[in-house]
Amino acid sequence: MTDEERIDLLVNSTNGMSKYECIIPSRAETNGQVFVRLEGDVSASKRGMLLLDYEQHLKHSIDNGIIVWLEPMDDKNYLRKKFRGIQVKS
Repeated sequence: MTDEERIDLLVNSTNGMSKYECIIPSRAETNGQVFVRLEGDVSASKRGMLLLDYEQHLKHSIDNGIIVWLEPMDDKNYLRKKFRGIQVKS
């Protein structure tokens, strides 16, 4: 099964489920690791439970060996971006 076919399988397993519409599978490896990114703003307090619920759904509907990983996101903090790499000399 190709990577594209595995992603299609993931997308088809959640069709019509609005609570997972913000989760976009980016790649799916042969060892069961699924990498996703989140579309839109999902609060940190809801993100963990949403991803665990998504993983549980995939385990029940596709394969018990699936593990979901969240792709790293960009830092949205303006000050950390602006001053990254700057050293203060006293």
